[in-house]
Parts: sequence; C-alpha cells; structure tokens
Amino acid sequence: MSTRGIANIDGDQDSEMIRTLETAAIAAGKAILAVRAEGAEVVVKSDSSPVTQADRRAEELILDVLASKFPGIPVVAEELAEAGKCPSCAQGEFFLVDALDGTKDFIAGRADFTVNIAFVRDQYPAAGVVYAPAHGRLWCGYNGTAYVAEVSADGEITGRRQISTRPFPKVPVALVSVSHRDLATEDWLKRFSEYETENVGSSLKFCLLAEGRADVYPRLVCLKQWDIGAGDAVLRAAGGATLSLEGVPLSYGVEGSDFGCSKFVGWGQAPNAAAAG
Repeated sequence: MSTRGIANIDGDQDSEMIRTLETAAIAAGKAILAVRAEGAEVVVKSDSSPVTQADRRAEELILDVLASKFPGIPVVAEELAEAGKCPSCAQGEFFLVDALDGTKDFIAGRADFTVNIAFVRDQYPAAGVVYAPAHGRLWCGYNGTAYVAEVSADGEITGRRQISTRPFPKVPVALVSVSHRDLATEDWLKRFSEYETENVGSSLKFCLLAEGRADVYPRLVCLKQWDIGAGDAVLRAAGGATLSLEGVPLSYGVEGSDFGCSKFVGWGQAPNAAAAG
C-alpha cells in the first residue's frame, strides 16, 4: 500500500497518553467483569441494540479519566451519543470510546467483548488501546508500533511484546462477525479462489490481523466510528490497513454526523489496492 492513513502522537505526549488509555481500559474491564459476576440487566436502546449497566459503568470510568488527564480534548462515546451529549464537531483531535464492544457476546456469556479507546488526529487514528478483559489480553498501537500484553486479575500488565501483520498468504484467513453474518460478506469473499474463515466477535478481529494470525476482515454492514477506531489504530500501527470499498484509507471525524463509518475491509497486508475494490 502506498499509504495506510497514519497519524502520530507527539513524542512528549505518547508515553503519558498510552499509559492513561491502558489504565482506563483495564479499570473499565474490571467493572465489566464485576457486572457479569453479579448479573447484567439488559435494556434495548433507540437503535434496537442492547445496553447493560456494564456499558454505562465502564464508559463513566473512562470519561472520568480522560476528563482528568486531557480536559481539552473532545470525546465521542457510544452512550454519550445515545444521550445526545457528544460534540457536534470534532476534526482536529478527539477520543473515540466504546466501553463495551460486543455487548451481544457479553450478554450471551461469550468472551469476545472488548474495551476500546482511540485517539484521532487529523482524521486518522493516531493511538488505540483494545482490552479483552475475559481473555486477559491488551493490545495497543501508536506511532507505527503495535504491542500485545497479558493483564493479570489485579490489572498488572506483563509480557508486553511487539506485533506485526504477516504477508498475504495463498489461502488467507478471513475474519467474520459472530453476531452479524451477511450474504454480502459471503459474496465478497468469493474473490479468493481459496480461503478459510474464523468467527470472532468485537474489535478482536483487528487485533488478530495485527498479530499476524489472520489476513482480512471485510465489514459490509456499516458501523459507528467508536466501534472500530481503537482496533483500526492497532492494525495500522502493526503494518495493516483499513480501507473503504474504493481502496481509500478510512478516515474519522465528526461534523454534525451520526458518527457512522462506511463499509470497509481490514487487511493485514493488502495484496494490492485493486483487491479492495
């Protein structure tokens, strides 16, 4: 790819920001697991998607941390948006927060749910943290480098190691959603003479691409920017790309919008730009 749509965070800002995002994500994950242990109450939102007290508690924790550490940076978050409290304009720098991505997996008792926090600069994801509390794993990406780490029950980060995507193989592994299989995706995958599929929930699909454990993630059902910003940041930092169906790096920004994003394909390493079309 000639460009993957990369933005960076400042050298004097990166350590503090990543440390803050990781700490906030782990605290949110602890709250989510506590709700799961006590039993989650499910409410259906205006868009017919489910929400639990875990979503709300986790988001409140993250918002408090971001407001304390970065009071001048706007935040676009899922439950804030539902309440009509998100900024109507955010183009320079802003955070994207999905405190519990994969709520359906969480409700169903599966482990593939994540905490997602991204920092966007000039329309591209500059940093992102994805935490999977039920798996005890955390991914982060910024300034062209991505990592994965283990997280202990008491929140200690250990075993941090750098990750990168793998060359596109003859028989690629395609990641598809557990909760949102669709015929358009099945048709899109027919462009490959051979391929394997794995069913994975939430933003973990981006992380598996970033680790070189899979190769392509087509998403032909539109999502919200907070669903994908953090995972996209990890993927781009690991050497991958998230492209529109026209082959253009996905961009982010809020301008009186519903915070939606276009259909896209996440690539570990795209074989060529035409393959995304």
